[in-house]
Amino acid sequence: MTDALRVGTYNLWVAHWPATRTYDRAPLVRAALDHVDVLGTQEGTTAHLAALTHGTGFAAVGRSRDGGTTGEHAAVLYRTTRLAVLATGDFWLSPTPEVPSTGWDARYRRLCTWARFRDLATGATFALLNAHLDHEGARARVESARLLLERAADVAEGGPVVLTGDLNAEPGSEPLRVLLGADPAAPAAPVVGAGGRAVDAAPGPALLDARAASATPPAGPPTTFTQLLDPDAPVPGSALRQRIDHVLVSPDVAVESYVVLDARPGGHHPSDHDPVVATLRLPPPA
Repeated sequence: MTDALRVGTYNLWVAHWPATRTYDRAPLVRAALDHVDVLGTQEGTTAHLAALTHGTGFAAVGRSRDGGTTGEHAAVLYRTTRLAVLATGDFWLSPTPEVPSTGWDARYRRLCTWARFRDLATGATFALLNAHLDHEGARARVESARLLLERAADVAEGGPVVLTGDLNAEPGSEPLRVLLGADPAAPAAPVVGAGGRAVDAAPGPALLDARAASATPPAGPPTTFTQLLDPDAPVPGSALRQRIDHVLVSPDVAVESYVVLDARPGGHHPSDHDPVVATLRLPPPA
């Protein structure tokens, strides 16, 4: 068992599950598990998560954005022979993060699922936060980024942090600038912190983009999302393509490699997003 830890993010695509009109998506999506030890997912329903955990050696944590099991999740999947869960929880990306809620100008409820893990190979501990930011609400994305930074410092308890997600934000955008330590302004309103206490949401330590921090050149395409209006039809050259799926790490985490997995078995897209995988080395346990 190698000391390096493979961490990924993958928007599973809530539509066309488990199959499109012409091909079965489930095994194509499940193939991503061969490349990771822990995976932050977005848009997964209980049906997606069952397909990814049944007989695969992976388990999942996280409630749905509606607060139970129905609807979309931001579930974290982990390889049970590699990682042990020390603590886990969820919070909503809103001014009232302890209850299912829609924040600021977001169209949908959005949440973050987090887990604190012990690496069974090295004994190192770390916190992973996984989120899906709103695709329409510009203010919601910025405020969500601020909340994620504040909560990351809280749930990590001083340890390393990894943030995964479909952030619906490209490099250079304001949400990414906030997460990478260039927040131009303080939060517009206070939020409720863990345990129900009031906090001013002052951001925690800035994170690093795993793509930029990688010790080896990034592999795969420069984008992670392809607009698929019809997954059974050829993708037009004019289709929207963006890099909106990210793995971010605290400065004490070394990034060995970064890859966007763009396999197209039989010419088929497993999802409208490609998995992003960063191979990391965590600081040794104290």
